[in-house]
Amino acid sequence: MYLYPLIISALAVMNPFLGLILMLGYCAKALGICLSNPVRALMMFFPLPIAMLMLDRNPGSQIMAFDALFAVGIVSLIFLYKLKQNASFSDAFLYAVITLLGYGALRTWLFGAYQEQVFTQGLETIRTQFPSMVQNVMLQGTLPIWKALLPAVWVVTQSMGLYLGYLLFGKLLKLPSQISTLRFPGLYNMLIIAILPLYLFEQTKMLFINALLAMCVVPFIQGTTVVSQRLSLVFANKIVHGVFMAIIILYAHILLVLMGFADMWLNKRNEIPGGITA
Repeated sequence: MYLYPLIISALAVMNPFLGLILMLGYCAKALGICLSNPVRALMMFFPLPIAMLMLDRNPGSQIMAFDALFAVGIVSLIFLYKLKQNASFSDAFLYAVITLLGYGALRTWLFGAYQEQVFTQGLETIRTQFPSMVQNVMLQGTLPIWKALLPAVWVVTQSMGLYLGYLLFGKLLKLPSQISTLRFPGLYNMLIIAILPLYLFEQTKMLFINALLAMCVVPFIQGTTVVSQRLSLVFANKIVHGVFMAIIILYAHILLVLMGFADMWLNKRNEIPGGITA
Protein backbone atom coordinates (compact mmCIF):
# COMPACT_ATOMS: atom_id res chain seq x y z
CA MET A 1 0.00 0.00 0.00
CA TYR A 2 2.95 2.36 0.53
CA LEU A 3 3.53 2.51 -3.22
CA TYR A 4 0.22 4.31 -3.78
CA PRO A 5 1.13 7.50 -1.86
CA LEU A 6 4.36 7.71 -3.90
CA ILE A 7 2.44 7.43 -7.17
CA ILE A 8 -0.15 9.95 -5.96
CA SER A 9 2.62 12.38 -4.99
CA ALA A 10 3.96 12.34 -8.56
CA LEU A 11 0.46 13.07 -9.85
CA ALA A 12 -0.16 15.74 -7.18
CA VAL A 13 2.94 17.64 -8.26
CA MET A 14 1.44 17.96 -11.75
CA ASN A 15 -2.21 18.26 -10.71
CA PRO A 16 -2.99 18.87 -6.99
CA PHE A 17 -6.74 18.87 -7.72
CA LEU A 18 -6.71 15.28 -8.96
CA GLY A 19 -4.02 14.32 -6.47
CA LEU A 20 -6.21 15.33 -3.52
CA ILE A 21 -9.17 13.33 -4.84
CA LEU A 22 -7.04 10.21 -5.26
CA MET A 23 -5.35 10.70 -1.90
CA LEU A 24 -8.67 10.66 -0.05
CA GLY A 25 -9.65 7.60 -2.08
CA TYR A 26 -6.44 5.89 -0.91
CA CYS A 27 -7.20 6.94 2.69
CA ALA A 28 -10.57 5.21 2.45
CA LYS A 29 -9.03 2.02 1.05
CA ALA A 30 -6.33 1.94 3.76
CA LEU A 31 -8.48 3.43 6.52
CA GLY A 32 -7.17 1.13 9.25
CA ILE A 33 -3.53 2.19 9.01
CA CYS A 34 -4.48 5.75 8.04
CA LEU A 35 -6.36 6.27 11.29
CA SER A 36 -3.97 4.34 13.52
CA ASN A 37 -0.90 6.21 12.23
CA PRO A 38 -1.62 8.86 9.57
CA VAL A 39 2.02 9.93 9.18
CA ARG A 40 3.18 6.36 8.62
CA ALA A 41 0.38 5.74 6.12
CA LEU A 42 1.24 8.81 4.04
CA MET A 43 5.01 9.06 4.64
CA MET A 44 5.91 7.94 1.10
CA PHE A 45 3.94 10.87 -0.29
CA PHE A 46 6.32 13.54 1.03
CA PRO A 47 9.84 12.64 -0.27
CA LEU A 48 9.16 13.72 -3.87
CA PRO A 49 7.80 17.26 -3.21
CA ILE A 50 10.41 17.82 -0.48
CA ALA A 51 13.18 16.75 -2.88
CA MET A 52 11.81 19.17 -5.50
CA LEU A 53 11.88 22.02 -2.98
CA MET A 54 15.49 21.29 -2.08
CA LEU A 55 16.89 20.56 -5.55
CA ASP A 56 14.98 22.80 -7.95
CA ARG A 57 14.92 26.54 -7.21
CA ASN A 58 12.85 27.41 -10.28
CA PRO A 59 9.70 29.27 -9.10
CA GLY A 60 7.48 27.05 -11.23
CA SER A 61 8.89 23.89 -9.66
CA GLN A 62 8.73 25.43 -6.20
CA ILE A 63 5.05 26.26 -6.45
CA MET A 64 4.27 22.77 -7.81
CA ALA A 65 6.12 21.20 -4.89
CA PHE A 66 4.43 23.48 -2.34
CA ASP A 67 1.00 22.68 -3.79
CA ALA A 68 1.60 18.94 -3.57
CA LEU A 69 3.12 19.16 -0.10
CA PHE A 70 0.55 21.43 1.56
CA ALA A 71 -2.60 21.36 -0.59
CA VAL A 72 -2.60 17.56 -0.81
CA GLY A 73 -0.31 15.98 1.80
CA ILE A 74 -0.85 18.26 4.80
CA VAL A 75 -4.56 18.70 4.07
CA SER A 76 -5.01 14.91 3.97
CA LEU A 77 -3.11 14.54 7.25
CA ILE A 78 -5.32 17.15 8.94
CA PHE A 79 -8.43 15.32 7.71
CA LEU A 80 -7.17 11.98 9.04
CA TYR A 81 -6.00 13.37 12.38
CA LYS A 82 -9.40 14.95 13.04
CA LEU A 83 -11.09 11.63 12.28
CA LYS A 84 -8.60 9.90 14.58
CA GLN A 85 -9.67 12.32 17.33
CA ASN A 86 -13.27 11.10 16.80
CA ALA A 87 -14.37 14.29 15.08
CA SER A 88 -17.37 14.05 12.79
CA PHE A 89 -16.79 13.77 9.05
CA SER A 90 -18.15 17.30 8.65
CA ASP A 91 -15.71 18.71 11.21
CA ALA A 92 -12.77 16.84 9.66
CA PHE A 93 -13.73 18.22 6.26
CA LEU A 94 -14.06 21.75 7.66
CA TYR A 95 -10.61 21.65 9.25
CA ALA A 96 -9.18 20.47 5.93
CA VAL A 97 -10.86 23.39 4.13
CA ILE A 98 -9.51 25.87 6.71
CA THR A 99 -6.03 24.41 6.13
CA LEU A 100 -6.47 25.03 2.41
CA LEU A 101 -7.54 28.62 3.11
CA GLY A 102 -4.43 29.18 5.20
CA TYR A 103 -2.18 27.68 2.57
CA GLY A 104 -3.93 29.72 -0.12
CA ALA A 105 -2.95 32.90 1.76
CA LEU A 106 0.65 31.68 2.12
CA ARG A 107 0.73 30.70 -1.55
CA THR A 108 -0.37 34.16 -2.64
CA TRP A 109 2.19 35.82 -0.38
CA LEU A 110 5.04 33.66 -1.68
CA PHE A 111 4.11 33.30 -5.34
CA GLY A 112 1.55 36.02 -6.11
CA ALA A 113 3.90 38.01 -8.33
CA TYR A 114 5.02 34.87 -10.15
CA GLN A 115 1.41 33.81 -10.78
CA GLU A 116 0.59 37.20 -12.32
CA GLN A 117 3.70 36.97 -14.48
CA VAL A 118 2.71 33.52 -15.75
CA PHE A 119 -0.83 34.76 -16.43
CA THR A 120 0.51 37.71 -18.41
CA GLN A 121 2.87 35.48 -20.41
CA GLY A 122 0.03 33.08 -21.17
CA LEU A 123 -2.12 35.97 -22.31
CA GLU A 124 0.65 37.19 -24.61
CA THR A 125 0.91 33.72 -26.12
CA ILE A 126 -2.84 33.63 -26.75
CA ARG A 127 -2.72 37.15 -28.18
CA THR A 128 -0.02 36.04 -30.64
CA GLN A 129 -1.66 32.79 -31.72
CA PHE A 130 -5.34 33.75 -31.46
CA PRO A 131 -5.56 37.54 -31.88
CA SER A 132 -9.26 37.48 -32.75
CA MET A 133 -10.06 35.81 -29.43
CA VAL A 134 -8.26 38.45 -27.35
CA GLN A 135 -9.86 41.28 -29.31
CA ASN A 136 -13.29 40.17 -28.12
CA VAL A 137 -14.77 43.06 -26.11
CA MET A 138 -16.21 40.86 -23.37
CA LEU A 139 -12.96 38.94 -22.98
CA GLN A 140 -10.97 42.18 -22.82
CA GLY A 141 -13.16 43.34 -19.96
CA THR A 142 -12.96 40.12 -17.95
CA LEU A 143 -9.24 39.38 -18.24
CA PRO A 144 -8.16 41.94 -15.61
CA ILE A 145 -10.80 40.53 -13.27
CA TRP A 146 -9.55 36.95 -13.72
CA LYS A 147 -5.99 38.14 -13.10
CA ALA A 148 -7.02 39.85 -9.87
CA LEU A 149 -8.96 36.79 -8.68
CA LEU A 150 -6.24 34.21 -9.32
CA PRO A 151 -5.74 33.47 -5.58
CA ALA A 152 -9.44 32.84 -4.97
CA VAL A 153 -9.84 30.77 -8.15
CA TRP A 154 -7.07 28.42 -7.03
CA VAL A 155 -8.45 27.98 -3.50
CA VAL A 156 -12.00 27.41 -4.76
CA THR A 157 -10.81 24.85 -7.31
CA GLN A 158 -8.73 22.95 -4.76
CA SER A 159 -11.54 23.09 -2.20
CA MET A 160 -13.91 21.52 -4.71
CA GLY A 161 -11.27 18.85 -5.28
CA LEU A 162 -11.33 18.24 -1.53
CA TYR A 163 -15.12 17.99 -1.66
CA LEU A 164 -15.04 15.46 -4.51
CA GLY A 165 -12.37 13.51 -2.64
CA TYR A 166 -14.55 13.56 0.45
CA LEU A 167 -17.48 12.17 -1.53
CA LEU A 168 -15.21 9.45 -2.96
CA PHE A 169 -13.97 8.71 0.56
CA GLY A 170 -17.54 8.20 1.78
CA LYS A 171 -18.56 6.16 -1.25
CA LEU A 172 -15.64 3.74 -0.89
CA LEU A 173 -16.51 3.29 2.78
CA LYS A 174 -20.19 2.87 1.84
CA LEU A 175 -21.22 5.65 4.21
CA PRO A 176 -24.89 6.62 3.65
CA SER A 177 -26.08 10.14 2.87
CA GLN A 178 -22.65 11.76 2.71
CA ILE A 179 -24.03 14.80 0.88
CA SER A 180 -27.24 15.32 2.80
CA THR A 181 -25.61 15.02 6.24
CA LEU A 182 -22.81 17.55 5.84
CA ARG A 183 -23.33 20.20 8.52
CA PHE A 184 -20.95 22.99 9.44
CA PRO A 185 -21.02 25.10 12.63
CA GLY A 186 -22.34 28.64 12.56
CA LEU A 187 -19.07 29.77 14.15
CA TYR A 188 -17.49 29.56 10.70
CA ASN A 189 -19.69 32.47 9.63
CA MET A 190 -17.85 34.63 12.15
CA LEU A 191 -14.67 34.16 10.11
CA ILE A 192 -16.47 35.60 7.08
CA ILE A 193 -17.81 38.50 9.12
CA ALA A 194 -14.33 39.15 10.54
CA ILE A 195 -12.89 40.00 7.11
CA LEU A 196 -15.61 42.57 6.27
CA PRO A 197 -13.52 45.58 7.48
CA LEU A 198 -11.04 44.83 4.67
CA TYR A 199 -13.63 46.11 2.21
CA LEU A 200 -13.55 49.59 3.75
CA PHE A 201 -10.02 50.33 2.58
CA GLU A 202 -9.03 50.65 -1.06
CA GLN A 203 -5.67 48.97 -0.47
CA THR A 204 -7.29 45.81 0.94
CA LYS A 205 -10.50 45.68 -1.11
CA MET A 206 -9.17 43.10 -3.59
CA LEU A 207 -7.79 41.05 -0.69
CA PHE A 208 -11.28 41.06 0.81
CA ILE A 209 -12.89 39.90 -2.45
CA ASN A 210 -10.42 37.04 -2.85
CA ALA A 211 -10.79 35.99 0.78
CA LEU A 212 -14.59 36.18 0.60
CA LEU A 213 -14.82 34.06 -2.56
CA ALA A 214 -12.47 31.45 -1.10
CA MET A 215 -14.29 31.30 2.24
CA CYS A 216 -17.72 31.03 0.58
CA VAL A 217 -16.94 27.47 -0.52
CA VAL A 218 -18.15 26.15 2.84
CA PRO A 219 -21.57 27.92 2.83
CA PHE A 220 -21.91 26.97 -0.86
CA ILE A 221 -21.49 23.29 0.03
CA GLN A 222 -23.87 23.71 2.96
CA GLY A 223 -26.45 25.34 0.69
CA THR A 224 -26.02 22.55 -1.86
CA THR A 225 -26.58 20.08 0.96
CA VAL A 226 -29.80 21.80 2.04
CA VAL A 227 -31.21 21.89 -1.51
CA SER A 228 -30.14 18.30 -2.20
CA GLN A 229 -31.89 17.17 0.97
CA ARG A 230 -35.11 18.98 0.07
CA LEU A 231 -35.08 17.78 -3.55
CA SER A 232 -34.64 14.17 -2.44
CA LEU A 233 -37.97 14.48 -0.64
CA VAL A 234 -39.63 15.57 -3.88
CA PHE A 235 -37.82 13.50 -6.53
CA ALA A 236 -37.12 9.87 -5.73
CA ASN A 237 -35.48 9.32 -9.12
CA LYS A 238 -31.73 9.97 -8.80
CA ILE A 239 -31.38 11.08 -12.43
CA VAL A 240 -34.12 13.72 -12.12
CA HIS A 241 -32.66 14.79 -8.78
CA GLY A 242 -29.20 15.11 -10.35
CA VAL A 243 -30.47 17.15 -13.31
CA PHE A 244 -32.25 19.64 -11.05
CA MET A 245 -29.19 19.91 -8.80
CA ALA A 246 -26.93 20.59 -11.79
CA ILE A 247 -29.23 23.36 -13.01
CA ILE A 248 -29.41 24.95 -9.56
CA ILE A 249 -25.62 24.80 -9.08
CA LEU A 250 -24.99 26.37 -12.50
CA TYR A 251 -27.53 29.18 -12.29
CA ALA A 252 -28.16 29.80 -8.59
CA HIS A 253 -24.77 29.46 -6.91
CA ILE A 254 -25.09 32.83 -5.13
CA LEU A 255 -28.45 31.75 -3.72
CA LEU A 256 -26.86 28.48 -2.56
CA VAL A 257 -24.18 30.44 -0.69
CA LEU A 258 -26.81 32.59 1.03
CA MET A 259 -28.89 29.54 1.93
CA GLY A 260 -25.84 27.80 3.32
CA PHE A 261 -24.85 30.87 5.34
CA ALA A 262 -28.34 31.13 6.81
CA ASP A 263 -28.58 27.40 7.51
CA MET A 264 -25.23 27.39 9.33
CA TRP A 265 -26.27 30.44 11.32
CA LEU A 266 -29.70 29.17 12.33
CA ASN A 267 -28.66 25.51 12.60
CA LYS A 268 -32.30 24.38 12.32
CA ARG A 269 -32.08 21.99 9.41
CA ASN A 270 -33.67 18.62 10.01
CA GLU A 271 -32.16 15.46 8.60
CA ILE A 272 -33.90 13.27 6.03
CA PRO A 273 -35.86 10.55 7.79
CA GLY A 274 -33.66 7.51 8.08
CA GLY A 275 -30.44 9.51 7.51
CA ILE A 276 -27.51 9.75 9.86
CA THR A 277 -25.60 12.73 11.18
CA ALA A 278 -22.16 13.06 9.64
